[in-house]
Amino acid sequence: MTEKITERKALRVLFRCLWSGQLISNLGTQTSLYGIGLWLFSQSGQLLDFGLVAVVVQVARLLALPLLATRLSLWPPAWVMLLSHGVGALCTLALAWVLLFVPQQALHPPSLVPILLIQGVAAIAEATLVVRFSSLIPFLIADGPTLIRANGLFATTDGLVVTMAPFLGTWLVSSLGLGGVLGLDALSFVVAMSLVLVAPWSEGVLARLPSPTPSDPIGWGTLPQRLRRFWQRRIQARQALLFSAGVMGVYAGCEILFPAWVSEGWGPNRMASVLFLGCTGYLGGFIAWRLWLGRYWRLSGSLLLLLQALILVGAAVPALVQSDLLWFAGVLGFSLGLPVVTAALHQSWVTLAQQEDPTRVFALRYGCEWTSRLLAFLTVSLLADRLVRPYFSMGWGESPGQALALTMGGLGVLLLLVLLSE
Repeated sequence: MTEKITERKALRVLFRCLWSGQLISNLGTQTSLYGIGLWLFSQSGQLLDFGLVAVVVQVARLLALPLLATRLSLWPPAWVMLLSHGVGALCTLALAWVLLFVPQQALHPPSLVPILLIQGVAAIAEATLVVRFSSLIPFLIADGPTLIRANGLFATTDGLVVTMAPFLGTWLVSSLGLGGVLGLDALSFVVAMSLVLVAPWSEGVLARLPSPTPSDPIGWGTLPQRLRRFWQRRIQARQALLFSAGVMGVYAGCEILFPAWVSEGWGPNRMASVLFLGCTGYLGGFIAWRLWLGRYWRLSGSLLLLLQALILVGAAVPALVQSDLLWFAGVLGFSLGLPVVTAALHQSWVTLAQQEDPTRVFALRYGCEWTSRLLAFLTVSLLADRLVRPYFSMGWGESPGQALALTMGGLGVLLLLVLLSE
């Protein structure tokens, strides 16, 4: 009995170390990504330039997924995570070197190939970390209520990035320049690698982790083939794929549109207030999930997603935007919903993965979500630059940020449609 309690504690400590490293490294990487993207947007005024870095990151992740889905579970998890953090740190150093020796005037889209290649390699390392850790969680935490709380913690890495990274990257670039975001990124990798090294990687503990025994395996084959089999499996699989694609696509669009809207409409000074409110709302949602909402994860996730959809629709109404009180309340409400929605989404996938090979199931999930994010980055950028903005300039006359706000309202309508299809 004592041995089982000791083993359970060791697994929980291992989970906390890995989660902390994942959160810190992901936040540093994404802050650097958005900082560079916002810097490009400030240079050219084209939202497509902002989305270019994000597009490359999503493409790199998708290209790496077939290998990750079939081979990742065969490699020792400790070495996988150390290697991934190490590759990410080297990419940050290489990025700093390129930016140090290449004049900033030359950093325009045709000359961005070295930077984009480095970001692509870093994205592959990040994808490896996400898939490996997400597939380990059901084995590290077996208790039902504890697993729900653990899923909330894991989902924090996605929600916190959506909340903080765009604004933290913008603030660092505006106050410290590109060196500020790169310095934060480098520090995050050092901390993350240290946490992986001090984690209790006991061979005895890892040897006793249960092996996946899927009752109805998806099988091998290419990633599209596995995705098609999973889609045909049962209605829960189809709902999870559609819901993930819709929600993450809308979030990806907001990651580009919202910081650009704030920067264009109010300037970087408002970023500090947004960052504070975002962190406050996110912390409130996370605490609510841990204490109560996690028990009713389906209902709470749907209700807060509805609140987020209404807030996005409200962004397109000038009368609401002009009220600072309503505007900041919207930022707070949207941020509060992020940890709950992302945790509920992850819990639904954990439930599906319990009857499958978790590594392959989560590879399918992230393949779906990353494809949706890629399409969102491209579509939102082109929609705002090529359709909405010209319409305002030729018709009503565009005020600062108005075109971006209307595009965000369209994302709110899309989120309402996702909810109706659930």
